Amino acid sequence: MEQEKKTIRLNEVTLMRSVLALLIVFMHAFTCYNHSWGEPKGFVDVPLYKWLSRISFSFTLEAFVFISGYLFAFQKYTLNRIDGIAFLMQQKIKRLLLPSIVFSTVYFFFFYQYKGFSEMLYSIINGCGHMWFLPMLFWCFIGGWLLEHINVNNIWKIVFLICLHLLAIFSLPMQLNRACFFMIYFYLGFVVYKKSEKIKSYHSIKRLLQWGWIFFILVFAVFRPLSDIFVCSEKVSVFHQLTILVCHNACQLIYASLGLAVFYLSAICYIKSNQLNPFTDKLAANSFGIYLFQQFVLLFLYYKTSFPLIVGPYWLPWCGFAIAIFVSFILSDILRHTKIGKFLIG
Repeated sequence: MEQEKKTIRLNEVTLMRSVLALLIVFMHAFTCYNHSWGEPKGFVDVPLYKWLSRISFSFTLEAFVFISGYLFAFQKYTLNRIDGIAFLMQQKIKRLLLPSIVFSTVYFFFFYQYKGFSEMLYSIINGCGHMWFLPMLFWCFIGGWLLEHINVNNIWKIVFLICLHLLAIFSLPMQLNRACFFMIYFYLGFVVYKKSEKIKSYHSIKRLLQWGWIFFILVFAVFRPLSDIFVCSEKVSVFHQLTILVCHNACQLIYASLGLAVFYLSAICYIKSNQLNPFTDKLAANSFGIYLFQQFVLLFLYYKTSFPLIVGPYWLPWCGFAIAIFVSFILSDILRHTKIGKFLIG
């Protein structure tokens, strides 16, 4: 019986992970057009590319966090793995914090300027570059465990987490502020898993999905520009700055939650009538490694070589996306077949 439990696979998670692995690389390939990165050589502003970056980023990280909560509930309620907080911390330090420190150290020496040991140490502990996501996710697991052991109705927990999300406006060490921002999605994943069998039994999902995606695009088109309006200015009071930031977070919560919901239901609908192919399995299995490697590849191409001048600004993100996916997939797959890779990224 125990062996049977170990072989249970969540096809919806496999599908979502494979799609998200592509989306995160796609988003980063276009990030310079959203002005979140510096401008590569020969840069030309392309408004369409800015919106491609934004829409691919609209719920991608939230979906990764949602999946973590979903799998956390799966381990507890299906695999009956009920572990104490000490064991969970030990497990997630190995799975999340250790890879973050290792890859952040490499990232620091490649892309940061050394300004002193204390600043270097602080940057590495907090996660350099995209590694910030790993310590943030560590705290989501700890917070999820604590929430599940508090005897309060789930509705009140979700209300509390929404308030925490809206007020996640202060900088805290080890990405605790970002954990406050994303914790709502982790716990939603936990709650949704408990209702997943009922959700999968609904027969009208497919008919709703087309309208669901259209509605998401419309909501995103309204609330994403609105969130840009809510940017702090030094000329306003502290109270007004806090109000503006809370409104900014609220806009993100609205469109990200809707996009995540439609994305999850699309995965549920797809696996009802389709078999996952081996490439999807392989892509999902390497999704963590792809996340770790892809930004190294893109930053190297964009800022350490003449690649932007060779391909030109219009082809740059498309070529960067293709190369980053291929290289990060290969590096991840190779690393996972070594002893150190198995230890670091599974």
